[in-house]
Amino acid sequence: MDRLHRLLSLVGVVGGMIPSAHSADDAMAWRSFIDHHCVSCHDSETKKSGLDLTQAADLSQPEQMARWVRVHDRVAKGEMPPGKRKPDADDTQRFLSQVSQALTQAHAAQKGTVLRRLNRLEYENTLHDMLEIRIPLADLLPEDGKSHGFDTVGAALDLSSAQLQKYMEVADIALTAATQKGPRPTTNRTSHRLDEERNEKLIGQWWHKTNDGAVVVFNEGKFPAIAFESMRVLHDGRYRLRLKGYAYQSKQPITFGLYVASRGRDTKFQLHDYYALPPGEPTTLETVVDIGRNERIRLMPLLRDADAGTPNPFRKVDPAKFPGAGLAILSLEVEGPLLDEWPGRGHKLLWGDLPIGLPKFTPKGAGKANVAVGTIQSKNPKADAEKLLKTFVPVAFRRPVPTERVLPYIRLAHAELDSGADFEQAMRTAYKAVLCSPHFLYLVEHPGKLDDYAVASRLSYFLWRSAPDAELLAAARRGDLAKPDGLRQQTERLLRDPKSQRFVKDFLGQWLNLRDIEFTIPDQKLYPDYDSTLLHAMVGETEQFFTKILHENRPLTDFLHSDWTMLNERLAKHYGIPGVVGPEFREVKLPANSHRGGLLSQASILKVSANGTTTSPVTRGAWVLERILGEPPPPPPPGIPGVEPDIRGATTIREQLEKHRTIATCAACHKVIDPPGFALEAYDVIGGYRDRYRAVFTPGSKAETIRISNRQVALGPKVDASGELADGRKFNGPDDFKKLLLNEPDRFAKALAAKLATFATGREIGFSDRPIIADIVHTNAQSKRGFRDLIHALIHSELFLTK
Repeated sequence: MDRLHRLLSLVGVVGGMIPSAHSADDAMAWRSFIDHHCVSCHDSETKKSGLDLTQAADLSQPEQMARWVRVHDRVAKGEMPPGKRKPDADDTQRFLSQVSQALTQAHAAQKGTVLRRLNRLEYENTLHDMLEIRIPLADLLPEDGKSHGFDTVGAALDLSSAQLQKYMEVADIALTAATQKGPRPTTNRTSHRLDEERNEKLIGQWWHKTNDGAVVVFNEGKFPAIAFESMRVLHDGRYRLRLKGYAYQSKQPITFGLYVASRGRDTKFQLHDYYALPPGEPTTLETVVDIGRNERIRLMPLLRDADAGTPNPFRKVDPAKFPGAGLAILSLEVEGPLLDEWPGRGHKLLWGDLPIGLPKFTPKGAGKANVAVGTIQSKNPKADAEKLLKTFVPVAFRRPVPTERVLPYIRLAHAELDSGADFEQAMRTAYKAVLCSPHFLYLVEHPGKLDDYAVASRLSYFLWRSAPDAELLAAARRGDLAKPDGLRQQTERLLRDPKSQRFVKDFLGQWLNLRDIEFTIPDQKLYPDYDSTLLHAMVGETEQFFTKILHENRPLTDFLHSDWTMLNERLAKHYGIPGVVGPEFREVKLPANSHRGGLLSQASILKVSANGTTTSPVTRGAWVLERILGEPPPPPPPGIPGVEPDIRGATTIREQLEKHRTIATCAACHKVIDPPGFALEAYDVIGGYRDRYRAVFTPGSKAETIRISNRQVALGPKVDASGELADGRKFNGPDDFKKLLLNEPDRFAKALAAKLATFATGREIGFSDRPIIADIVHTNAQSKRGFRDLIHALIHSELFLTK
């Protein structure tokens, strides 16, 4: 294309981007800047990095908006135009100002929170809290769409007829669980031992019984299963467990997993938590667990390290003479179900004080525990229906509701009664209609400044992932949430409540992609030191670390680097940090040479940004740019193959990438993407620090090997974790790289604020929101960059309080 044609095309670009209020001189300046500094590489023929700046821009299209945001940002950072002949500073500033105004105007015209549906986790939490039930519901609903990394964004949360049908089915299940028929269950206390029923045959064969009556288990719980066979619970509910025992033939506490397991062939195990019994006199551990009627408690001791070097207990060794460590169990006491009231709040919300009468037909299983044998009775069904629905609907809709909005549900219940349905059936139909109403399924927010009830819902779904409670709704009714002090007080209350852990888990699961930490399983030939206990500890460290920073208002820079972290024994051993004993997490001061501190050195992050076999600087670099710095790289050009690391250890990934970067369309982006990934090459796929790559061991080869968990693993080439950022700054390893990040605290703060805002408001944070994000970060910097202060600054901002 000749210069004349390029200029004519540029008129289309300018006409599509520069607001009409701009002067002709501005338009000419923009055209001149692009023509002199851009089109030699980015016209329709060359299209370097796949970018053609001669095409007219339609900023209503997301991909074109994103393209011009990248143009703006790379020019602003001085990365573009490349070469020694940089544009005049005034010309550059004028160009950036014009592009910024065009992008701001275009984004401001498009943005706005669409009517946002509750995602399936929010739906489950809302029903759990409103009806005081605990049965799993989220997995019964279809997967939610995601946008900008979160499943809270309204634009991705559509609602199909199939989904609506599922919501009705789940609502029915929830109503059944909340309806409590029959007399109050008796709270019983029972005691159980391991030498009862079917376990007796294991004594002397696999287990050892001591003089004090304890049963000692030596294996890891793989076989035979460590179950309390005599344990039976008659009602679903919360139960208090008291486990008495001690560490046998061990100087250290013995850690074990406590699981709730179903009965039958298809046994499902749900980990409750890890605990430890110390040596010496018997100790009693106490905890409260949700247990179903068809479930029992199982224990899995973690004895892989404790019995290292001793004979394998599965090889016909007399358990009484076995020298290894074991877990000695004396008894398990089970108390429950633990009931605060009967019937519960959920039942009272649905049915008030109405009595239960005998059904017309005796249901199958009548007389057995948990089988309903009656129906809710009313002497004045239509009047009671109206009364109950006038109470239920405002709770479900999370705000006061005028009578005319309740009338359709009242009419529905009356119509069901007129058609011959009994009172309970009629009310269940009306209740399901309420729970599938747009006023329940969606967060109803009107454009402009949010009213107090909308603020209450936005705040509660942000920090509790559920509906506002009575106290928060009362604050909305009084107008407290419209006042800075009132809003701050309620925010603090929500953050102090245990329900805020839902925010911690869900936000980290999406922001850092921890939801997918089990997506790959590390290759046991390369990583035999990986197990489920380590996986649990990985996630635990990150969640506890985040919680500590949030609750103690520690500085945001701790996310980038810290001289402390949260460890338990399993993870501390993995990191090579001595002196940590037991399964509980605690704050640990890191040794100077630990190469740990901050998110980027945590095993959960390093696992989720790798596959099960190898690491890739491209994958990890893109992860850091998107998740930590909020600067997602553009997708690779079509037709360019990815780089597959060599697990044989013949070449390093760095050597392969050097060849990859000789492709002109790849070089510019990889200059930005690869350096953070090179820094993290110092860590393997399970977060272990390394000097050498691991490779698959081939018998007979002359490769240098090491022994890990009784498996031989070959050592590959040395790791080179050095690099150079796009701006020329160099680093030698992850510790140096983190120092470079610490030099730009606002860069991370803006990225984190934008992620939080997207998660909280239900819409993507775009170009026109940048000034508000900058104000939030500036306000936070004035308060020493505390993380809790950042949450408050966001909640008090225009972003949070308006639609």
